[in-house]
Amino acid sequence: MTSIYENTKRMRLLRPALLLFVISLAISCATTMPALQGFLNSSDSSLNQWLDVRLNVDLPEVRIMHLPLTDAFAGMKLAITRADAPVESLMVTLHANEVTRRQALWLLAQKYGLQITVEHVQGQPSYISVSK
Repeated sequence: MTSIYENTKRMRLLRPALLLFVISLAISCATTMPALQGFLNSSDSSLNQWLDVRLNVDLPEVRIMHLPLTDAFAGMKLAITRADAPVESLMVTLHANEVTRRQALWLLAQKYGLQITVEHVQGQPSYISVSK
């Protein structure tokens, strides 16, 4: 009877540890997934260089329209499609270490079902467009 009690007690202690391990493994796998081939490719070499910088991303519920104000995406030129107003107020969360900005944006696109593209306007710098 005592051994059954001890096994039950041990299992109660192991469950949270196992759950934490599985969650951390899932997060690790998600952040090591490479961005889709050709995602946000641009003829603008300075934009490509900016997108390929590796960094740590720590976004704890940030409005998507405020991404350029964060450390990870400072300097990003962003436009949100006006026809898709719910995107403006969308709160996004992402915690990833040693990823490129391109990969971080791809992870956000996958997680929140966003269309993120590079747009070009004649005579203007390229910008990132976000829509749902």
